[in-house]
Amino acid sequence: MKLAHLPLMLLLFATSAFVHAGDKLVITDPWIREMPPGAAASAGYMKIMNHGESNRILVGAESPDFETVMLHRTVMEGELSKMVHQPTITLPARGTVELEPNSYHLMMMKPKRALVAGDKVVVTLKFKDGDSQEVEHHVRADMGGMKNMNHGHNHGHGHNSH
Repeated sequence: MKLAHLPLMLLLFATSAFVHAGDKLVITDPWIREMPPGAAASAGYMKIMNHGESNRILVGAESPDFETVMLHRTVMEGELSKMVHQPTITLPARGTVELEPNSYHLMMMKPKRALVAGDKVVVTLKFKDGDSQEVEHHVRADMGGMKNMNHGHNHGHGHNSH
């Protein structure tokens, strides 16, 4: 074996740690926004690549560190952003869905402990076919695209912090 191939082999090995064998999902960069003291909610993000031959339907998520985890999407209405609950998120075959600021995300409600940058949170993704997958999210101080948003909180869940 040539040493020139070693970096590629190491990359493939490292990436395979994120592949769920049965459905060929690859999840990268899972993170949660750090919460200010007393905040009632945070948001979770990741990139999900479906290398399978069929669509996968994400129907929910849960975490032992939050009372509730919901699928949400941020949409613009005029100059205000609004979060809308999503009953499902379709992960297209051979496609990618990014859960990111100002788009699809996990709305994580009522934390059971204080979360600060550097902490890790396990989130279990739940799929329509009954399958589930655990993903370890890293807590970051990064505010993503939320810093300068005129953020409307008209989404009917009674929370005021993100």
